[in-house]
Amino acid sequence: MTTELKVFEGPVSPDWIDYNGHMNDACYVLVFSKSIDDLMVQIGLDEAYRNEHQVSIYTLQSMVHYLQEVSEGEPLRVTAQLLESDAKKLRVYFTMRHGQSGEELAAMETLLLHMDMAAKRAAPFLADTQARVSALQRQHAGLDWPALAGRSIALTRPRC
Repeated sequence: MTTELKVFEGPVSPDWIDYNGHMNDACYVLVFSKSIDDLMVQIGLDEAYRNEHQVSIYTLQSMVHYLQEVSEGEPLRVTAQLLESDAKKLRVYFTMRHGQSGEELAAMETLLLHMDMAAKRAAPFLADTQARVSALQRQHAGLDWPALAGRSIALTRPRC
């Protein structure tokens, strides 16, 4: 059975709690950012590889959905689903769940760009990275499309 990649697991840090008594909105993004770092490792873009080949990943766009409040110490688990990819970009959907109950807490869809750090320009994935991305894309092709993927922000507008 094809499953999403596990990319983060850990408790809500006391430093992440805001004046409302729950995890601050910026800290959800911090956890998702750490999840991007782990995804990079899983597709072969670990620190040694990035340094050797002078490549990295930049975030171009993200959309975060805050679904449930989370309190200090609660366990978190984040998974990643590769929705689309091409020679330079990854469209990834991250789901944050409660580590025990499995309840969905938040989601982030993000567009990532592969960079040549020496040239400071977008660049195609190197062959070994592209092979891992393609393999992951094939693995995730059978997963259900997330209901919140592709959403945009808008206020309801009256019809004329």
